[in-house]
Amino acid sequence: MEQQHPFQIWTAVRRGNQTAFKELFDLYWDQLFAFAYKVLRDKSMAQDVVQSLFIYLWEQHAELPPVNAVDAYLKRALKHRLLNSIRQENIYQKHVNLFQQVLEESVCSSHDVLQVKESEQQLLNAIESLPDAMKQAFYLHRVEHLSIAEIAHLQGTSPQTIRNQVNIALKKIRLKWTIAETIMVLWMSYMFL
Repeated sequence: MEQQHPFQIWTAVRRGNQTAFKELFDLYWDQLFAFAYKVLRDKSMAQDVVQSLFIYLWEQHAELPPVNAVDAYLKRALKHRLLNSIRQENIYQKHVNLFQQVLEESVCSSHDVLQVKESEQQLLNAIESLPDAMKQAFYLHRVEHLSIAEIAHLQGTSPQTIRNQVNIALKKIRLKWTIAETIMVLWMSYMFL
């Protein structure tokens, strides 16, 4: 079969053509997998995310929008799936692990343990209350230690937007905490530097 233009392949996929879907898969799998692996640094997770994107495309083929730039559409869809995967996989577990480590490494009274657990919950609540884009930018910068430029590239936005989101997120989190809790968090962050 003669290779078609991506626009023609996409149009045929939208109509439910299985051969066109296989051609789309073959045409973009390697490129999308390479990008996912670069972001996640885990082959299995990268394969899962790209595979879930293709499953979604096939299951929703009748509802897919008409697209002229198939490559750009697929990359944007993959970026959203990668961000969701990162958030789902890590955001809570990393914070819980950090607080558990603090509890295990220090000799604390039951009152201290209770305060740490309450502060942990307040931190998670404060982070969870942030708007999604801000929460993702904050998490990627402060927990995953990605640079502003890396996050901007990943989210497809400007570095200044990411800087603003991280700074506003910090301000919102600080407003939700008392001074004592803020001091405790600063103390814990210096312990782990």
